[in-house]
Amino acid sequence: MIVVSDASPLIALAQADALPTLKALFGRLLIPESVRVEIVDQCRIDDQRRRILAALSEFIDVAHPQGMAHFTRNLGVGEQGVLQLALERSADLVLMDDRKARNEAARHSLTCAFTTDALRLAEQRQIISSCTAVIDALREHRIYLPGVPPAASAAH
Repeated sequence: MIVVSDASPLIALAQADALPTLKALFGRLLIPESVRVEIVDQCRIDDQRRRILAALSEFIDVAHPQGMAHFTRNLGVGEQGVLQLALERSADLVLMDDRKARNEAARHSLTCAFTTDALRLAEQRQIISSCTAVIDALREHRIYLPGVPPAASAAH
């Protein structure tokens, strides 16, 4: 299975110390160089950077897209790289939280999943005990994932 990830799922799960969840779910991940720059070179949180560097050495591969498709939406460099790489490698799944980028991915018939989708799948497969616990940990760090109502974790 070829899974390409944008920065936001990696940043969020690194902050919650839950990056190994992605390894357990997908084996390996692929990211473009532009995302590596965003999650490593531009990272200002030492623990987060350390966790991401560990993941890069264990199960995240960095690739360089060969070209650049014309995207109709105004996307960041990372999102463009993710979509280009996903198109070039015929990715089975793209992990991405940004709405504009997800809409562009759909335009190119790419299958996307939110970070919360990956967490729910991990809970179903008993890789993690609670999706809600990870979401709550993220909220403590002021990271709010799309697709989660504000009071959802408080109800559990």
